[in-house]
Amino acid sequence: MNNNKVVLYLKKGRFVTMALNILDREKKFLEELISQRNQNGLDWFGKLFNTEMNNYFYDNGTGKVITFDDEIYNIFSTLFNYDGELSYEDFINCKYNFSERALKEFLQTVFDENLLQAPRIDKLYSYAHHEGLEDRLNNMEILILELTGKCNLRCGYCIYNDKYKLNRSFNDREMSKDVAKLAIDYANAHSKDKLAVTFYGGEPLVKFDLLKWCIEYALQTVKNKELSFSLTTNLTLVTDEIAQYLASVPNLSVVCSFDGPEYVHNSYRKFASGEGSFKKAIAGLEKLAKNFSKTNHMLSINAVYAPPYSYSKLDDIKDFFKNLTWLPENTEIRMTYPTKGSVVDERKEFERMSTNPKYWTNTERTLDPLWIWGKKQVMLADKLEHKKSTLIDDQISTLLRIHKRFISDEPVNIYPLNSCCVPGSRRLYVDTKGDFYTCERIGSSPSIGNVYDGIDYDNIKKFFVKEYEENTKDCTNCWALRICDACYVNAYTKSGFNKQERDSMCKGFKASAEQQLVLYHSIYEIDPEKLNVLNDWVIS
Repeated sequence: MNNNKVVLYLKKGRFVTMALNILDREKKFLEELISQRNQNGLDWFGKLFNTEMNNYFYDNGTGKVITFDDEIYNIFSTLFNYDGELSYEDFINCKYNFSERALKEFLQTVFDENLLQAPRIDKLYSYAHHEGLEDRLNNMEILILELTGKCNLRCGYCIYNDKYKLNRSFNDREMSKDVAKLAIDYANAHSKDKLAVTFYGGEPLVKFDLLKWCIEYALQTVKNKELSFSLTTNLTLVTDEIAQYLASVPNLSVVCSFDGPEYVHNSYRKFASGEGSFKKAIAGLEKLAKNFSKTNHMLSINAVYAPPYSYSKLDDIKDFFKNLTWLPENTEIRMTYPTKGSVVDERKEFERMSTNPKYWTNTERTLDPLWIWGKKQVMLADKLEHKKSTLIDDQISTLLRIHKRFISDEPVNIYPLNSCCVPGSRRLYVDTKGDFYTCERIGSSPSIGNVYDGIDYDNIKKFFVKEYEENTKDCTNCWALRICDACYVNAYTKSGFNKQERDSMCKGFKASAEQQLVLYHSIYEIDPEKLNVLNDWVIS
């Protein structure tokens, strides 16, 4: 369905020429709906939300978003939010503060748009995780090589330190050429048209010699495919030689871990001695920028926004990157919070925004300075784009997820495993010993194979399909299921699914989904053409 037609504005009086009698099918539908509402609630069917201008309903079965006048919206609110048991007779006789006209229009729209009819399911299901698993695992896309467990920094929020229990610690292990070769050979044999090779650590430039060898080997052996490379670096080891070499590699991009101005960067990103790394990091960034400006290579910057939180700090970070005039124009800058549990969360103590509060709504459930600040940037921007002055990647990704969500004329009864990709397909993480893991972001989790024996189908099916489905049954009662961005991240330990941790995150996922809907439709109301650029963007 064309997204520009998803929001339907239903004006008061649209059906005034119609008879006000309610048909038998409508009575039966209402009777069943109210009965179900009184027994189990209607949360599964969708979500009511509001912007400053309109009332909306997101329908889980179809993915449609509908807006109504206040009186019709009150019918939805009565069904979803009324405190106590509803009487079918009182409802049908309009004794809950709405008119016959409103009830007729409500029912007409529900049937016309197939709303409130999401089929019930027993568990999440994805063809790619079941019948299509073998085929999908022969179409892998990204190989991530952990070249070393060593790092020359000891960042305060790093998930690889001894205090963070959900992941490995730094270590002295290094990947051998034999393991790297076997990993690249495996990826070559199990990919189709495209393959990306990514280098990770520790700090991958600690093993620049191995990184360089892997690139040369892949260029020699991976033929008739679109081959690309990337690495994540803290920048402090970048020399002129390294920058020149990386600029010479075809289809290469670099993710730079760099937090902003010196006082921000040095507060967490330190050497083992405790000295801040800003001066060496920005020197490395400038070397890469100088050499990459002569190519079409991509630089992206990942800035971690850590305590103490304040809006002035966010403005300082934005201004800092904006003033780095030597950065290539296509540089993408993302800002994220530290991984949960890596630092003490101080969001409840951040300073209040002093600007006009119309840029957020009372649907914000938690104090989230980065979200609120980024939302303001999006609302005030003349157009949406990835560029070095924005730092609003989270909001852009949010808008893209809502813009390209599942939408159908009629309800569909297949609901995927949230936002989980197939382990070992879209991404395959290979540690220094050659063991396979689902993703570099997941942390401690069961292995899914190794470079010697290949993929472990049994472990994928056991831990990442069956166990995931069994432990996410609560999702089958959640209105946000189709737009939820939950995946395997933070939901596993070495022994399997971590239900307690996953359950603790669900409330946040739902609050986030509601905020995403509000932001998207707030922009839609003011400047719908602003969202057109999303048609050509791809969800990463």
